[in-house]
Amino acid sequence: MKRRAEMDEKMRGELKRKAIHFAGLLIPIFYYIFPEDRKWLAVWILCGIAVLYFTSELLRFTHPQVNRFILMRVSALLRKDEHQKVTGSGYYLIGALLSIILFDKMVAIVSMLFLIFGDFSAAVVGMRWGRVKLIGSKSLEGSLGCLAACLAVSLPLLPPKTAIVGSLVATIVELLPLRINDNLLIPVISGLAMHLISKL
Repeated sequence: MKRRAEMDEKMRGELKRKAIHFAGLLIPIFYYIFPEDRKWLAVWILCGIAVLYFTSELLRFTHPQVNRFILMRVSALLRKDEHQKVTGSGYYLIGALLSIILFDKMVAIVSMLFLIFGDFSAAVVGMRWGRVKLIGSKSLEGSLGCLAACLAVSLPLLPPKTAIVGSLVATIVELLPLRINDNLLIPVISGLAMHLISKL
């Protein structure tokens, strides 16, 4: 009973952290409504946001009192290793910027949606129903949840071939224990795969 309660508490904490991804929807929504011929203005606006964000991170790392002040308010939304390191939001900002710079508009938007919905679905399904372990704590059920979410957001927006390849790549990146944060890797690598397949 105690172990079940601990698992439920751990799951709630992880889902809170994953739910922060939904705040990241502001970037693809902003980019979607932005005029096509003003792409670089969107890039510069996002660069300004990134500068402000990383300036606050620098202050957090160099001034313990600033870090304590911030952690008092958002520690429940951060993993323990993020208390002294760049948070996942920082990696997402970089990934979003690179996607917007490198890829066509809809590919960039979908690559961000893969992270927001796919990663969250992998966590929810994996924690609740994950039984067949694949790599570490990652499960087959979680990966299928990720794939289903990625297909759901991409098929209405992209040609089927591009959507399916991108969804598969995003799911594989989410599954693999790569050294670089998947908030950066999922949009960039899946975006690259969709960009290449769309040119064939």
